[in-house]
Amino acid sequence: MMQLDTWVSHISDWYQQRKHDQVSDLESLILSAPDPVWGPSITDLQSKAIACWLDGCLRIFHHHQHTQPDKAFQYLQLAYNKLQLCVCQPLSDLELKDWCMKRMQHLTVLSLEFCNQQQPHSWHKQSQALVEAHVSFMASQQWNDDQGKTANTPSLH
Repeated sequence: MMQLDTWVSHISDWYQQRKHDQVSDLESLILSAPDPVWGPSITDLQSKAIACWLDGCLRIFHHHQHTQPDKAFQYLQLAYNKLQLCVCQPLSDLELKDWCMKRMQHLTVLSLEFCNQQQPHSWHKQSQALVEAHVSFMASQQWNDDQGKTANTPSLH
């Protein structure tokens, strides 16, 4: 498995070289992300890594949404599930958990919009299941917007 700094260097190269048409390279990077991308502590490098990783998932989703909807949806779910896992880690920084929860809400809305635009109705059943699962998870976390943040905690980018 790649070290975090090496992985961030590789994904930064992907962005800098304008390889936006080379989605397979991005998919490989996303799927090979090292565990420290998801915490438990926040460093500048980890913050950049998780933001780039999530952006990569969304780029892959947008690339495939009209031509390969199943694959596109899988990347939305991968992003949601990795962020959910981060939230569930007892040692994760509160600010990291908060950042992940907010992105999970965005991913849920994006997933619902995507499902509701698809045919046949099996996607609509998927959207109902997403709502139920998300509501259940949020309730289980008893999360709100003031999770004991202090002015001295580093911020995610």
